[in-house]
Order: sequence, then structure tokens, then C-alpha cells
Amino acid sequence: MNEGEATVTMAQMPLVLLIGAQKAGTSAIADWLFDHGGFSRPNVFDGEPSFYSKEVHFFDIDHRYCKGPMFYGERFDGCDGVDATPDTLQFAERVHNCYKAAGGNQMRLVKIMVILREPILRELSLYNHLAHDCRFLPLSERTSWQEQVLDDDGDIMSFDDFVAQVSLPGLATKSDSGRSSRHGLYAAHLNQWFELFDRSQILVLSYQELQENPRSLQQRIQKFLGREIPGELKRANSNDHDHKVRLPSKKALALLVDIFESENEKLYGLLEANPGPSMEQRPFLRFSKPIAGE
Repeated sequence: MNEGEATVTMAQMPLVLLIGAQKAGTSAIADWLFDHGGFSRPNVFDGEPSFYSKEVHFFDIDHRYCKGPMFYGERFDGCDGVDATPDTLQFAERVHNCYKAAGGNQMRLVKIMVILREPILRELSLYNHLAHDCRFLPLSERTSWQEQVLDDDGDIMSFDDFVAQVSLPGLATKSDSGRSSRHGLYAAHLNQWFELFDRSQILVLSYQELQENPRSLQQRIQKFLGREIPGELKRANSNDHDHKVRLPSKKALALLVDIFESENEKLYGLLEANPGPSMEQRPFLRFSKPIAGE
């Protein structure tokens, strides 16, 4: 399906999307919705990885997106399905086009949630996730996404090297390459969503609130979805291991602050100028500034 194409297919789409950000608690929220909220997981077809039962990776993978709305809709058993693909954050136009092409009023009914994390610590969490997978997954199970943390000799980079060789180039490009790192450019991505969808359809959440007051965040989600959801929302799903880098170095922190400080201000201004649904936190909780390690 080409960008902008809008053929009538009447595909049944999921009416709840958790679009990211990556490494900001999407798995914790998705598991709570699936396990306690009565929402159905996406169907996993032959040859697809098991994690597609949480995140379909339709909008962010070209060869899947080109198969169109019917292909996407087949992954869900009715409108109670949830797609929690965090990489969707960068693809507002594709989501808009697909839901419009699917027919009916699904584009106006879909509810979209995004949870935002302080972008430097999000970048560090991404690095730790990739490094963990490259240490413990068999070579046959690793993907190019995970192996972006490896240097030319196949060794795991330091976080400083990852920032210099992966994060900064990814943040500087407008192409899809390096898109994991571009997740921290929240204002640029959300501005597209706000232009294409009614602001009342989009709930912006804070990872900091998830960690500090998960019950409050639960209440926001329940009001937004119009459904009582029992159970407790975990603060986060994370791997803890001896190799984990806990804090960025002074060098890495300085490089990332130069980019994200102004980007964060754009985000706060965007959210203030475009108020969301009534249950959304306002003003948005400003990110706590990270500190450097030794």
C-alpha cells in the first residue's frame, strides 16, 4: 500500500494502539491490558516470532505494511485487540492512511496511547536491552536490530561508543535507519499524530508516573478506555544483570543533553498548546534530569 492510498477494504482494525515509546513501559501496560482488561492479543501466524503476540510490527516494517489493511486486520479477533508495537511512534501517517483505507469510522474510533520516558535514560535502557540480547541469545536468534550494538569485530560496544556510532547518527537522520534512537524526538513525532488524529483520541502518559504512582496511571488508562481493569500494573519489565550500565558517563550525557534539552522543551510546549483528553496529566510531568556515573 502506497503512502496516501485509501482504497475501501472494510478490514476490522484494533481500536487500541499503544504506539511507544520504546523502552518506556509499553510491555508492562500491554501485559496488564491482556491479562486483566479483557483485551485480546494479536494472532501470531506461521513463521512469525512469538513476540508478535504483543507487537505486530506492521507499520514499521515496509514489506509487512505493503500487504495492506486486510493483512493487518487478520492479526486481530475483532476490535478488542490491542497492538502494542512501540516502533509505531514514528509512523503516524501510515496509521492514518491504513485506518482510513480500512473503511467505516475506525479512524475516528481508534484510541491511541503513548508513554514517554526521559530520552537519555531511554537511550541507555535501549543499549542495555540490545547488549543483553547479544550476550545471551543464540546467534541464530539475533536480528540486525539487536546487532546494532556490536562493533566491526562483533564485540559489544561501550555505551559511549553506542552513543557516538548509533544514537547520534540516528537522531540526525530523517530516514528510517537508526529509528530506534529517533524515538527520543517526541515533539516531532507527536506533532504528526496531533495533526492527523483528533487530540481526544491520544492519551500521553509519563514513564515517571508509572514508576512512582502506577495506580494513578492505571486510573488514567481506565478512564480513557472506558473500562474497569482489575489487577496491578507493574512498574516496568526489565532485565537486571551484572553487565548492565546504570548511568551514562559524563561524556555520553553531555552529548545527549545537547540534543535532548531543546527537544524536551519543544515537547512541553507542544503538549501545553494541544491539551488532550480530560484524564491526561496537565501540565505534563517534566523529565527529571539524569546524572552521570563515575
